[in-house]
Amino acid sequence: MEKEQVLVLENITKAYGTRFSKEKKRVLGPVSLCIRKGEAVGITGENGAGKSTLLSVAAGIERQDAGKIELAPLGRGQLGYVPQEIALYPALTGMQNLRFFASAAGLYGRRRTIRCRYLLEKVNLADKADKPVSTYSGGMQRRLNLACALVGDVKLLLLDEPTVGADENSTEIILNTITALKNGGCAVLLVSHRAEDIARVCDRVVKLKDGVVEDGSR
Repeated sequence: MEKEQVLVLENITKAYGTRFSKEKKRVLGPVSLCIRKGEAVGITGENGAGKSTLLSVAAGIERQDAGKIELAPLGRGQLGYVPQEIALYPALTGMQNLRFFASAAGLYGRRRTIRCRYLLEKVNLADKADKPVSTYSGGMQRRLNLACALVGDVKLLLLDEPTVGADENSTEIILNTITALKNGGCAVLLVSHRAEDIARVCDRVVKLKDGVVEDGSR
């Protein structure tokens, strides 16, 4: 029996214009992809292949020009997105960052406190909870970047180069966390240039070239 489909992309396209030309350049598509509950799909390809654009469209940050996106019914906070850029407030502490994102996901009071403490333990940052993020190493910031995407009961996790620039210890913690989520039934879409990360976490790999699928399956 096939597992429940969590994310389905059908013939997705995206193009961007420039101020120097009226013509738009297609950077993505058509791309079709399906991810099921408890499955991790890796997206690979050279720079400019459309990997980050695909993730942004899947997350709803950007709107596709054509094609259809089907999502399983997801409640507030059940879609987690980890951008390549560190999306944290450097002047705030690790705990304050988590509390902010937890509130945005609909968690308040004791539930929020318990969840934030749990996530800090999960990414091995409990001892840094009250330190400003500006004092964190790059790897620590990567770990907190992931934790902030997990404040809700995440059923679909989208990650764009989550280990880039991270040290070996932080990379191990991040990959272990993603794998545990997948094993718990979370659907994962992982963009990475690191073949070892893809091999470690993913069940299937889709390779993009010039915005279209060069290799891989739905």
